[in-house]
Amino acid sequence: MSEPRVVYYDHTRAADDQRHFPRGEAGPVVVTATGEWITETEVWIGPNTHCALVNHGVTDMLNAVPGIEGRVGSGRDALVPPGSAEETARVFYEADRKTYGAHYDFLALAQEVPTLVHYRVAIDNREYQRTLSQLQFLCTTSARYGHGVRLRI
Repeated sequence: MSEPRVVYYDHTRAADDQRHFPRGEAGPVVVTATGEWITETEVWIGPNTHCALVNHGVTDMLNAVPGIEGRVGSGRDALVPPGSAEETARVFYEADRKTYGAHYDFLALAQEVPTLVHYRVAIDNREYQRTLSQLQFLCTTSARYGHGVRLRI
């Protein structure tokens, strides 16, 4: 088997121009009496943060939070109920504490067809920390107002 072609995420280009790299979003959720979700996106999770959340094990930590409906890290919406929003914020705070002083280079996606390509992200810790801060604020604010949180990672 031949060596894969390696493509790195370019932090200077728009994420939308680099469709092979996964991304996500998050926002507050109000659950109506009928169980309907009313939500909007407040935090865009770019490929840099998405890759860091998955590879640093943050999505696994989020899946361990009691009450979350859906699987965080699946690329689909997961609902954090109001009673779990504060604990979810603590996961993001803990993730932020672990970002200092190291350089990370993660595989974001391995494509095999039609040719073998590895899409990689060299993590920009500042960008990751900014997004973690936004996620922390979203979760703590949602908890304060009795709202849930929608995570798509």
